[in-house]
Amino acid sequence: MIRRQIFTLTCLLCAPGLTMAQDAATDPPPRWSGTAEVSAVATGGNSDTRTFGLGGELVFDPGVWKYLGRVAYVETEADDVLRARSQSALVEASRGISERLDVYGRGGYLRDLFAGIERRLTSEVGLGYQVTVAAPHALQVLGGIGFTRETRSVGDDLSLATANATGRYAWALTKTSAFTEEATLVAALNSGDDWRFANEVAATAALSSRLSLKLSHKLSHLNKPVFGFRKTDTIFAAALVANF
Repeated sequence: MIRRQIFTLTCLLCAPGLTMAQDAATDPPPRWSGTAEVSAVATGGNSDTRTFGLGGELVFDPGVWKYLGRVAYVETEADDVLRARSQSALVEASRGISERLDVYGRGGYLRDLFAGIERRLTSEVGLGYQVTVAAPHALQVLGGIGFTRETRSVGDDLSLATANATGRYAWALTKTSAFTEEATLVAALNSGDDWRFANEVAATAALSSRLSLKLSHKLSHLNKPVFGFRKTDTIFAAALVANF
């Protein structure tokens, strides 16, 4: 397992979700929104390394369908030698079929040599339900079925039909601060032991009308890891967020 401490400077282009220091009642949601970030990472534990990361997200919401694109890149050097790279991408489309119910489909790509994953391709379709939107809380649950094709650096490749569940929670503590959490469980339908879990919590507080401070913790667990790798990785992150 590699524990990573990440310090990021992030530019948000009309960031989706919760917007700090903004009155949503007077401003309609933007059709386009997105994020861009750059990070410097110091690692400890199994190795002492230097890591550089980039990430971005783009959302297009014309009013019927909503489209999301997300990319991330991380590379690690040890003793001036490139040791590992992690790249991920996600494309998602969703459409409301009632006030609380959505239908969605998404596809993902991951290359994570930190965990011994050469390539992972995923696809998923399902339904999302808005459990509550009563201020200051918002909770959405998503459930679907999918397929995963995974190429590992050690051992056999995997082809899995999966059952997927996601929970997304947001709590607006004040007009300028919020707490969010997203948890995802992916279980193989042909094996009760092969499941993956990810959870990310974040707290955001506005420093000014343009700047916010964000602290987050992410946990990734692979119950049947690649041989020679541990099951769990954690990421601690501190980000300075600019809002536009």
